[in-house]
Amino acid sequence: MSVSTPAQPQLTHSGTVLALGPMEIPGVDPLDPEGLVPVHLLLADLLVRVPMWLPAPEPADTPHRLYLIWLRDGIERQADFELVNAPPPPLPPFIEVHVPLLMLRERSGTVDLFYRVVDSEGQMSELDPKVTLTIDMEGPELLRPDDQLSFVTPPVTGIDEPYLASNDPVRFNVPPYLRRSRRDRIEMFLSNSPNPPADGPDGVHILENISDPLVVELAADAFRRLNNGPAFIFYRVFDRAGNFSTRSAGLPFVLNLIASPGVPLAAPRIRPPAYDDNLIKRDDARAGVVVLIDPYLNWASNDRARVFWDDRPVADVPVLDGVVTEVLIPWLTMRGPSPDLVAEEVRVRYEIIRGLSTFPSFARRIQQDFRVAGQDHAGAPALLNPDLPLAEVRGLVSDEPNVVDHRDQDVGARARVFLYDDPQPGQVLRFFWNGIGPVATKTVQLGEVGGQLVFSSVIPWAVVEGIINPALPVYYTTDNGVNQQQSANTLVNVNTGAVASFPAPVIRHTLIGGTGTFLTCCSSPEIFFGVTWEVVPHTDFALNDEIRFFTHGYNNNGWNDPVVEESRFAERQSFSTPMDLANGLKFIVSPYDPVVYSLRLRGTAQAWYEVWRGPSKIGQSVIRRFRVDLAYPSGGFCQAGDVINCSSDGVPMLMGHK
Repeated sequence: MSVSTPAQPQLTHSGTVLALGPMEIPGVDPLDPEGLVPVHLLLADLLVRVPMWLPAPEPADTPHRLYLIWLRDGIERQADFELVNAPPPPLPPFIEVHVPLLMLRERSGTVDLFYRVVDSEGQMSELDPKVTLTIDMEGPELLRPDDQLSFVTPPVTGIDEPYLASNDPVRFNVPPYLRRSRRDRIEMFLSNSPNPPADGPDGVHILENISDPLVVELAADAFRRLNNGPAFIFYRVFDRAGNFSTRSAGLPFVLNLIASPGVPLAAPRIRPPAYDDNLIKRDDARAGVVVLIDPYLNWASNDRARVFWDDRPVADVPVLDGVVTEVLIPWLTMRGPSPDLVAEEVRVRYEIIRGLSTFPSFARRIQQDFRVAGQDHAGAPALLNPDLPLAEVRGLVSDEPNVVDHRDQDVGARARVFLYDDPQPGQVLRFFWNGIGPVATKTVQLGEVGGQLVFSSVIPWAVVEGIINPALPVYYTTDNGVNQQQSANTLVNVNTGAVASFPAPVIRHTLIGGTGTFLTCCSSPEIFFGVTWEVVPHTDFALNDEIRFFTHGYNNNGWNDPVVEESRFAERQSFSTPMDLANGLKFIVSPYDPVVYSLRLRGTAQAWYEVWRGPSKIGQSVIRRFRVDLAYPSGGFCQAGDVINCSSDGVPMLMGHK
């Protein structure tokens, strides 16, 4: 054992002049009170490192003299001597001196080693306390050349599987030997040969104390490296210094074990489709990640397999001969104990367990990433995460929490949600409408934080239309590019389904022309103070139903876009009394300018109404189309205050003004 070199030795004062630091002897344990010198250090001069003392030689000084002293049986002997000159060159932190090999190997026993320094003034300083060294060149010795181990529990017919199952470790008696000492090491060697070549030990037993019983133990697995048939076990004794005895005679025995699997065994595989993309993710975990162990040679009944996922063991499973073994990996084993999820590489391996013996496989490196956008949850890796904030849906016109109805016609709706924990830019929320979608998305932007209210893109009216469901489920998923999570459902009251058909509104003016479709200057009553429409009674109307009446016109003769914006008209009335239900409701489209007058040049228009009962649209009328022509044949357009003469066929003539 080598001793580390401190950058600056801790100095102690000794004598009357110099401060001396402790010596270092590389390879000798400074904490060993006996200072035992290992035998490999007895093959050359023993190196001793003396730290530079203080005060060190100075340029004006004569050299200091360093003496290394070997003290045995009260007699001092000089082991080495060095003159230490003042700088330059710079003084080293240590001066290296040596104990000569002949002095070192003179004989075994205990000696004291120290050093003495004589400075430039002739004053002497001496290291105290001295270092005790023990030289041991006499190793353990067998009493007889034919000494051998003996079984504590002798096998009846040889060492077989039942014997190892009952005797692990296998115990042996060691014959007494010479020069037994504390911390002797007994090494055991197995072989199929009665005279094997030198090899590394199959087992080691340390005798902690001289009084320990001479009984050694050898693990049962050590016997499995031998071939079945005749075999032998040998031993050799080493003392603490490294001296050793001759090798013992071999104890013969017969080995009859089931042949071991080939070691190391082939690396495990991952059952498809998991890891087909070279990454284990949460969707793989939900489907079930299964490790596959291929058949191996020398299978034995009762073999079991134990899989390790990043050194986390999975419960043992039995192995059948010639069949691929499948081992399902639990989620918590894959995820690991760390509270923080990371993308990582893990090692997957397995062991075949036979009795008390284990046979390892090669490892396979697997990439896995279980990170999610948003906080994790106790039910992981399930897609549904009840800890995610619920979404809220609002129609863009109705603007009520979790309500979408006909008021939102043609504009659609939007979802909103408070962001989950630790959102990262680029993560995506996808919104699903009654399991369909995504119908809208939201991408997390730089600077957005957990708990912030964010909005989705518009959910189109085409998605919303045609549904009557007071509890339509809407959820969203989070996606970090690898794994997804799904929120619980938000129940949305949707009423955008088909509505009842009601009669078209009735215009209360005469219409001119061969087809009876023109609203003109000659329509009666005159239209200058508003065009009157009537919603006639109907059996499906109910008290408090609201009628929303609409008209708008087109600047062409075919009721096609573009619409004349000035012509738009909308008014609401309710059936407030039974009389209203009996008589119907009247609506006056006004003012004449600009609502009616804007269609003066042979325009087209249409009128209709919607029936609302509470927050829901329950019906819509047939659309009433008509044409508008407010032109005089002589030029100009009729307006309030005109005195008009109408021909029998409805042609107006301006006669003057009131």
